[in-house]
Parts: sequence; C-alpha cells; structure tokens
Amino acid sequence: MKILYDTQVFAWQRYGGISRYFVELMRHLPSSVRPVIPAPFFSENGYLDDLGVKLPVKRLEIGSFRLRKKLYEWADNSMARQQLRGGDFDLFHPTYYNDYFLSSLGKKPFVLTIHDFTHERYPDLLPDARKVIRRKEKLARAATRIIAISENTRRDIIDYYGIDADKIDVIHHGYSSLATHRTPVDGIEAPYLLFVGDRRRYKNFKGLAEAFAELSRQDTSLKLVCAGAPFSAEEHKLLNSLGIARQCMAVEASNSQLLWLYANAECFVYPSLYEGFGLPVLEAFGAGCPVAVSSTSCFPEVARDGAAYFDPADSKDIAAAVSTILDDESVARNLTRRASAILRDYSWQRTAQQTVVAYRAALR
Repeated sequence: MKILYDTQVFAWQRYGGISRYFVELMRHLPSSVRPVIPAPFFSENGYLDDLGVKLPVKRLEIGSFRLRKKLYEWADNSMARQQLRGGDFDLFHPTYYNDYFLSSLGKKPFVLTIHDFTHERYPDLLPDARKVIRRKEKLARAATRIIAISENTRRDIIDYYGIDADKIDVIHHGYSSLATHRTPVDGIEAPYLLFVGDRRRYKNFKGLAEAFAELSRQDTSLKLVCAGAPFSAEEHKLLNSLGIARQCMAVEASNSQLLWLYANAECFVYPSLYEGFGLPVLEAFGAGCPVAVSSTSCFPEVARDGAAYFDPADSKDIAAAVSTILDDESVARNLTRRASAILRDYSWQRTAQQTVVAYRAALR
C-alpha cells in the first residue's frame, strides 16, 4: 500500500503538534505500507530529520519566515499536484486543510485528520480563521474517511458538520520521549512551575499569570518558567501589573532542555481553554512531572486520573489545583505514579497500526 502525504504543514510549521504527528506516523508505519512524499520540497521543519531518510528539502534565505512559508506552501503544493496527477499511490493523506488538491486527486480516496476546532471556537483570536474553517469543512465532507485525534474531536466533528459517526475513526496520538538525554537550562533554579508553548489567544496565559500571582504570595521563592518565545510587550505589562515580573522567565529550549525543564519542575500547568489532544501532557507524564490541567475539552480523556484538574476560567481554582501538588508530596507522587501507568496506553506504533486500519477501510 502506497500512501501519498503532501508537505503543506511542513511548509509553515517549524515545530508543533501537527507536523510532529505526521512525522511520527510515517516513522511507525509497518513495512507493508510505504509513505510517499512529493520531492523536492521547501521546509524549515525541525522534525523531518527524525524520519531517518535523506529528504531533498530546500530552504530560501530571503525575507522573514512569514514570507518564506507562503512561498514554500505555494511551491510545495505545486509539486504535490504533479504527484497527484501521476497517480502512483493508493490513497492520499493531506497534512492540513488546504483544499488545493481536490481538482487533481481524481477518483483516488483521501483520509483527513482533524486535530481540533479552535478556529471555529475562537475565530476572532486566530489568523485566517474563516479561510481555515471553510476549507476544513469542505474537505471533511469530501473525505473518504476522517481521523479524529480524540473522542472530544469526534464529537465536535458531529456537532459542527453533522457527519455520520461511522465515517470517523478516533485515533489518539502516541508518546515518544523528547530526547535521549537532558540538558540543563542556565539560570533556571527550583522551585518553579512550567508552562510550555504558545501563550496567545485561547492558551489562557493570563489566567495562569493571575493564579501564579496568588501562589507566589504564599511562596516567594516560587518561579514561573515559560518554555517558548520571549515575553511580548503586552505580557511584560501584565506581569508587571501583577507584581510577578521578577519571578517569571521565558526560555527558548531545545528538546533535551525541555525534557530537563519538565523533569525538574514542581508542576506542569496547562491552562488552555481548549485543545484537540494536548501532547505536552504526555511529555510531562514521560518526564515524571506532576500535571495540573484544565478540566475542559480533551484533557480528562487524555490525562484521565493522572492529573489535577481546574476550571481554566477561574484563576483561584487554577491556584488551588496547583497548591494541592505543591503542598503535599504524596499527592504529587500518586499523580506521577498513575501518569506513568496511563502513558503505557499511548504509543506511536499503535497510532500507526490504527491509522492503517482506517486506510484499508477507505480503500474498500
């Protein structure tokens, strides 16, 4: 079986859950399934080297990444159209929601992975939301089968589109360690809480900052470490207004540094209002880091009884949930013990095996 994947997500995402998902999926496909990628293509994605094969990846040295990624996507989609018209594949699996391929696909089936409904839920907070919403629904209705990365996402597909549940396969993400070793991050000392990833929009960093302000009054040695981009001017203003600027730091970390940050944190806090799956929860589980997470969307499904839960709309509730971990070592130990057991249920090999079943169903 030959599965054609396009490279649209690799054109605009250097790091992120969606590109990591597709790399891990392709890495773990059984030998009876051959992934095909249009080549050459343009990308600056950091996960592609993990595929273990030499890919003819190119990059430009002009302008900003914002400009380059638009050029990359245009060129990569043009290359994908040629491969699609050639027809030397059994099934197509696009890596995001651009519908450029529909006129070139012919009668070949395609499987669409839907990751979440953040654009539909927060259209005013996300760039190009209306274009993504329109394209995603068009592809969902045209797809032979749909993969939902959580039961929560499956319910959203049915609620938003009215699509028959029999067309949807729920296939969770897997887990793999971020790195083979841990690299300390200079200037970071315990005790600290850890936040990982994008802090804008529905990620609810403001709610976490307000909760941390409450927690820091109880323990002035406590710090908040944010793995991600430097603080923006707006974030600096927020932290200063709460009186916590000196206790908060943003660090850009490699995978081995991020693993070290998880392993040494008092608690990983994930205050997002909504996610489709939430890979950082599994990353924290794998590093033995206690987790406090929102009680919304997919989180209870993914983390089960391995995390402390809070209402993300209530900063006092966030602080209370984190306090249960900080104030009682037995609570933290029990959470990490249960998390370790839960983590065994998440493997990329299982994700790949279940995806192959979905592919075969699409080819019937």
